[in-house]
Amino acid sequence: MNFDRLQTFRLVVQLGSFSRAAEELFLSQPAVSLQIRHLEKELGVVLLERGVNRAKPTGAGEAVLRFSEHVLESRSDLLRELASLQSGSSLVTIGCSPSSARQVIPHLMGELQRIAPHIQLRVTTLPPDEASARLLKGEFDFTLTTDAFISDRLAAEPFSVARLYVVAAPSHPLARKGRATPEELATYPFALLPSPWTAQRRFREWAANQGVEINVMMELSTYDGLKESARKGLALALIAESNIMREVERGDLVIVNTVGLPLEYTIYLAHRTGKLSPALSIVKTAALNSRLNRAISRRATHADVVREPSLTLS
Repeated sequence: MNFDRLQTFRLVVQLGSFSRAAEELFLSQPAVSLQIRHLEKELGVVLLERGVNRAKPTGAGEAVLRFSEHVLESRSDLLRELASLQSGSSLVTIGCSPSSARQVIPHLMGELQRIAPHIQLRVTTLPPDEASARLLKGEFDFTLTTDAFISDRLAAEPFSVARLYVVAAPSHPLARKGRATPEELATYPFALLPSPWTAQRRFREWAANQGVEINVMMELSTYDGLKESARKGLALALIAESNIMREVERGDLVIVNTVGLPLEYTIYLAHRTGKLSPALSIVKTAALNSRLNRAISRRATHADVVREPSLTLS
């Protein structure tokens, strides 16, 4: 029996809607309907009453729902136990963006080494929509994500603040000015992260609030690609602070200041609702404790940077 189909069926019942389940799983509605039809064909029963307003389980569907809840939870427990046995430690999995992995995971690992060295972290970097879908399926224990990917099936705590800066090559006209108006920024091409990353949406909202429209010349799915395009003078780029500070300090990139920037938004530590295992509770505690360490570290870094006039972040 296909675990993904069971997971999809359970979600359709919980939400009472094929379309809402599709949104949660980041699938199309026809793909969700096809999974349910395949499951019904495999079991030889009708699982759902397709009502106008709400999808409800049949008698057979209720039985399969009880079965799916037990099986899917047992599968997650089994996979975690097998991974722990293989590694010789308690394994906890986290899905997050590359910038979060670079900025906050080292602080979390340091806190874990201090309070629970027997716990092993496995961190996977991937787009936020895929991370949230895999969290809901039980493939991750936690994700670091934004409010755009939090649902009522997830519990979330504010974990860090992301800051996005516009950067340019040192030879760029706006880099030599140091500060630009929104109208000046809008006259140059940009390289941005594509959807489902939320940076482009947030930047377009900022531009709309300033009464300008940005010119997106290219979309690149990695910050390394964005940095390279900016460094070569091909475009301006919008990049997370943790991914540019080294290049800014070396003089390879220059921050272009303007009204309303940097863009700031909250990163959340998210997990499925329900009681956490002892290992997951320890990791959550360590993660929330590590917020203070990051705040202290960032204040020190910021103080070092702003002492250099050419790197002012105001």
